[in-house]
Amino acid sequence: MKAPICEVCLKTDGILCPADEKKLQEGIISELDVKVARLLYRLIGDSDVEFKKAVEAGDLVVIVVGEGDVPLTIGKGGKNVKILTRELGKRIRVIEAVEVRKPEDVKKIATDLLYPAGVFGVNVVYKPSGDNYYRILVPDRDRKKIPGRREVLESIISQIAGAEVRINFI
Repeated sequence: MKAPICEVCLKTDGILCPADEKKLQEGIISELDVKVARLLYRLIGDSDVEFKKAVEAGDLVVIVVGEGDVPLTIGKGGKNVKILTRELGKRIRVIEAVEVRKPEDVKKIATDLLYPAGVFGVNVVYKPSGDNYYRILVPDRDRKKIPGRREVLESIISQIAGAEVRINFI
């Protein structure tokens, strides 16, 4: 398994090597990344899965994995997600990592995260101050289908995309 911490740190509990401790101190990785990486390593071992990061907001933890790694991370019948939910005490969503360069990349993240709600589109909104943000358009008929509170989901998508995101119902 490929993770943001080394294999020795994946196998041990409670202690990080100096290099990984430095990443943690500098904010490159978080305590949640370390905890989720160790739990995933215990569940799926040396499988060919790339764990990128974990993002938390409200009662939801989103695990970001490499392309094509979602099924193995979820496990047969959702076995791994059920164990992660029990260990972390929060709901779990697993999505593929996307490098955000254009609105279509934000749409991919939003589509994965907001399922079963649909995503109509993503716009870039330019503020008078010169900043901008992504506006995710969700059909109003899917308002009750989104898997959490709008503010929580906006926070998570913003953390993953590295840009401000707002969800609007149309």
